[in-house]
Amino acid sequence: MSERVKRYDHLLTRVEYPRERGYRMEAIRLPKWIHIRITDTEHHKYLTVHSRIHVNKEVRVGPSYSLAFTDHEIIKELSSDISYRFL
Repeated sequence: MSERVKRYDHLLTRVEYPRERGYRMEAIRLPKWIHIRITDTEHHKYLTVHSRIHVNKEVRVGPSYSLAFTDHEIIKELSSDISYRFL
């Protein structure tokens, strides 16, 4: 199996809905100068941030994930870290 790379232009953020007594995860669009990629290899997945304005143009964020994790779950888990470090 070769590597498969998927590009995403959004993160996920938690939005509270007090009247409904709950929250939802909603997508927030990334600026045009940054995007994320999730790479599937034969045994795991990992997320890389690609930026056109930072010194380090490509930064791998977070651990490697099992193939059982969905891209949505990975983005959900790493969104706050990406937002804090790059935005």
